[in-house]
Amino acid sequence: MQGNPLLLVTVLLPFAAAPLAYGAGRRGWKASVAVLTLVCALSLAMLALLFAGALRDAGVASAGAGETAVLSLSAGFSLDGVCGFTLALRADGFRALYALLAAFLWLMTSIFSFDYFRHEDNVPRYACFTLMTLGAALGVLLSDTLWTTFLFFEVLSLASYPWVAQSETRPALRAAETYLYIAVIGGLSMLMGLFLLPGNLPNAPLDALPALAGEASGAALWLPCALLLVGFGAKAGAFPLHVWLPKAHPVAPAPASALLSGMLTKTGVFGVLVLTAKLMLHRADWGALLFWVGVVTMLTGALLALLSNDLKRVLASSSLSQIGMILMGAGLCALLGEENGTAVWATVGHMVNHSVLKLLLFLCAGTVTMNAHAVDLDSARGFGRNKPLLHIAFLSGLLGISGAPLFNGYASKSLLHEALLEQLDLLHYRGLATGPFEVAEGLFLLAGGLTLAYMLKLYVCLFWQLNPTRQAEYDKKRSYLSPAGRSALLVCALLPLLIGLLPDVFISGAGRLSQAFLNSVNLRPVRYFSAVNLMGTTKSFVIGVAVYGALVRPLLSRRTANGFHEYPDRKPAWLDLEDSVYRPLLSALVFAGGVISRALERSTDALITLLRRAVLHRRAERPSVPGGNRFVYAVGALMDTFVRALNYTLWRKRPVQPNFVYALAAGNEEMSRQSRRLTRSVSFSLLMFCLGLFLVLAYLLVFS
Repeated sequence: MQGNPLLLVTVLLPFAAAPLAYGAGRRGWKASVAVLTLVCALSLAMLALLFAGALRDAGVASAGAGETAVLSLSAGFSLDGVCGFTLALRADGFRALYALLAAFLWLMTSIFSFDYFRHEDNVPRYACFTLMTLGAALGVLLSDTLWTTFLFFEVLSLASYPWVAQSETRPALRAAETYLYIAVIGGLSMLMGLFLLPGNLPNAPLDALPALAGEASGAALWLPCALLLVGFGAKAGAFPLHVWLPKAHPVAPAPASALLSGMLTKTGVFGVLVLTAKLMLHRADWGALLFWVGVVTMLTGALLALLSNDLKRVLASSSLSQIGMILMGAGLCALLGEENGTAVWATVGHMVNHSVLKLLLFLCAGTVTMNAHAVDLDSARGFGRNKPLLHIAFLSGLLGISGAPLFNGYASKSLLHEALLEQLDLLHYRGLATGPFEVAEGLFLLAGGLTLAYMLKLYVCLFWQLNPTRQAEYDKKRSYLSPAGRSALLVCALLPLLIGLLPDVFISGAGRLSQAFLNSVNLRPVRYFSAVNLMGTTKSFVIGVAVYGALVRPLLSRRTANGFHEYPDRKPAWLDLEDSVYRPLLSALVFAGGVISRALERSTDALITLLRRAVLHRRAERPSVPGGNRFVYAVGALMDTFVRALNYTLWRKRPVQPNFVYALAAGNEEMSRQSRRLTRSVSFSLLMFCLGLFLVLAYLLVFS
């Protein structure tokens, strides 16, 4: 055991407290939530101490222009012999920052849980597994070897499963089943990838991976890294393994949805960044793969969100779209090579912003669903009217995720757009085709516009339109949140504005802290509110307003006879890859596997039968005869052949059964037996003696 044990305590404390939270449920569900909140607060305090101490040790001084930023924070811990490998943890800039953010998200959702679980069942179970998931998430984010990452990553997948299945309804259990299937497939893929990594790469410190990976050939790294990408990408929600995400959020409790979207997906992104910055450093082919997967994921999520009529499903699909943007940034980190500072800042900044925004938006959604007891837009319509705090909080999240200036999403999206423009300039400088990336730029602006369109759909539905049947009931709900819940919602609502007003402090600061881990260079000061960045945001907003006015209002909603708007589910069945592709494909594979197995099982008998009839054909046995010799057998066979010839000719009407071989053999045997009896007698011996004596005497008389 070496290093700072506080790191190990920080990771293991939630695991140790999980049974206590479950046991506290005997005193009531509030006791379980109280233990959950207390442990989350302690974890946040310990991570703040680790982060502050590491910052103090490093001096938090950015490197000069063009030099590598040395901000590797010193807190580390290692323990040998865990599952045969080294359990290694480290709290450098990026990892300490995101672990701190994770603890903050857990604390805010645990405070909100006092309101949300007031009328829910199985709260102690939720608190228990939420703490276990916190420990696993911290283990992933603070891991310093790939084996450590994998260990906590698998614990994370299993511990978060009860979140999705919490309500135990049929849709919840089916969504949890899908989540677990994807997690298991991803975990097995990761394990195979670790086995295929050359040398000691899985057990080496992450900071040593670039040098060790440089000694291996690119071909030796591509397959294992691709397998690892499947596992990390599945957790991040990358296309085409995104199917769990839009289905898990609507059925999970709102605090769990906030953590699933805001942090669990980021553990997958963390793994993608480790692969990009440590094993496939500055590999353009790897960057291109990530970039275009991100583009497809971004568009898929935006389209699903636009067509859905479920409040939490829209937010879940929105997470899918924003994850696609983050993956685009990760791809640009590799494509831009050593000059990837803008892409690194953009990727980390959008990760932080998305975590904060989805925390806020899912708390708003939880406020709606726990009071309206509905998640579809038609039932929840009008709930937010005359509720200023909820209105301001949701509007803050809308402006942040849409990239409005002065809110946090604007800064990170502007950096992503700027990094994409840098890639276009680099391709133009090298004389390469820029067409595909020009299309990608247009799709990026389109996705930003679609984000505004579907968020406007939610905003107008919840806060401006009237509910035809329940509006009076909603207007009476003035105490829809407790003071603690209001405080958590208010803190989360202020963060997008605070980060947006001070992007040099938060976005640039997060970028500088992450440079050492992501092997980037120090970036010049960014002009966040330049004309170019404002123009890009303006284009997206124009697209968003146009899509809302031309598509959402007339086509994705409909006016009823009494003048109210309804929001039917316009999502086509083919967009659900699980039901339209994966489950039918798996069923077909199971059927095909059964057919193949049955055919192989039967082919063994068929092959043996064929061989017995061909090369292993059993020749007709010669009839066994009771005795005789070759001469007798030959004479008998000749006589039998002669009789068969007569049977086919002269004796056709009255054929004779040929049996001379047996008859002659039997006669010969009988003669031999009788001969042996005769020759073995005394009289025969005397007779032979007399005959011999007679012949001798006759010879002497004649020839003497």
